[in-house]
Amino acid sequence: MHHHSTQEAKEMQNERKRILTMLENGTISTDEALTLLEALSQNDSANKPADFSIDVNPSKTQDQAQKEPKDEPFTESGKEEQSKGKGQSAKYGWSGTSAEEFMEDVRKDLTNVGDQFMQFMQSAVQKVKQFDMENPFGASTTFEHKMQKDGKDLEELIVDIDNGKLSIVPGEGDEISAVFSVKTFTSSSEEEAKQEFLEKLIFVKDDQTLRISSNSKTVQVNTVLTIPKKTYRKISVRLLNGGFDLRNLEAEVLRVKTANGKVNVSYVKAGEVDIETLNGEIRLLSLESPKVETQTLNGLIYIDGKVKDTQARTLNGSISVTTTHETPEKVDVKSVGGNIELYVPSSLSLVGSITSTIGSLNLKLPDVENTSNQDQLLHRSMNFKKEVQDSPSTLHVFAESKTGSVIVCYSPDKNE
Repeated sequence: MHHHSTQEAKEMQNERKRILTMLENGTISTDEALTLLEALSQNDSANKPADFSIDVNPSKTQDQAQKEPKDEPFTESGKEEQSKGKGQSAKYGWSGTSAEEFMEDVRKDLTNVGDQFMQFMQSAVQKVKQFDMENPFGASTTFEHKMQKDGKDLEELIVDIDNGKLSIVPGEGDEISAVFSVKTFTSSSEEEAKQEFLEKLIFVKDDQTLRISSNSKTVQVNTVLTIPKKTYRKISVRLLNGGFDLRNLEAEVLRVKTANGKVNVSYVKAGEVDIETLNGEIRLLSLESPKVETQTLNGLIYIDGKVKDTQARTLNGSISVTTTHETPEKVDVKSVGGNIELYVPSSLSLVGSITSTIGSLNLKLPDVENTSNQDQLLHRSMNFKKEVQDSPSTLHVFAESKTGSVIVCYSPDKNE
């Protein structure tokens, strides 16, 4: 019987390779590949999940990874290696081989996306593997819990939640109020559930900093946080499985990371903005900021606002950037598998280059000078510039997509 399951595992492995090869050759889209891989892993977990738990171990060096025989992931040594992996093998849902194998394969592309993001991603995958996204334990208890604090001198906000989404909105007075909608999957009574939630919850204000943390894997905490309307020194948010929503507030520094969830920021003014997701789109509307950095592995990035320096990186997802800043300096975007569209002011001096490996390039700026074009196999590029007398700034535009198309247009004139 055991021999049979190893055989099955081999077939699974080959099937996976076939899908990934099709993806690499562009026969199927990334979405299709993910869907196929997911279907495959569900198939396999129905058969014998234990045999297919592959452990992505961030501490493994490149050399070690190369020494391991690629075609026989199910050798004894591999099994040992896994059992040492602190029980982080795939026990539940989508955490199975599909997502991880896919990530293994996109690693090459990710080196361009930046090492820090990679590390964040790996630790996120590790953690997400430890609990099933929706409902790992069957029965659940739901309740709501409210907490309040005085927020007169609040300057800094640090939130760290493993399971659940977060909204931050401005309130009228000086009060901080948090409404936690809690869903817990282990306890029998609401009493016990509440006790478990409160044991794991940190809701502390010391000096000018508010810290909120809930790192229980068995409790889903959706939080609506209302804080006084003023300019904060720092808002820092880290979520593992949940989206983030922020509106009508100001901060000198805004940092957001989520492994699985959408990020929506609207009508926000911030000094420095840094947003990363692993799986989930990023939408920044009516944002005002001198510097914005965004990265996502899977999901679109949409930025529209008065941003002086915009940077966007995505592996699988389109990017749309519109800058309405009076003196913007840079728009720098890269996608591996998505289309890019940029909207820039028509009144400024421009210098730019757009490139794509196999996608089309479309420069819809009738009055720019094309300084050089290349159209070779697997490399297309257009360089352009435009000089406007007395232009308050020169906007530098860089856009690159491997398989998607790139289009640059002038922003529609707001006054018309």
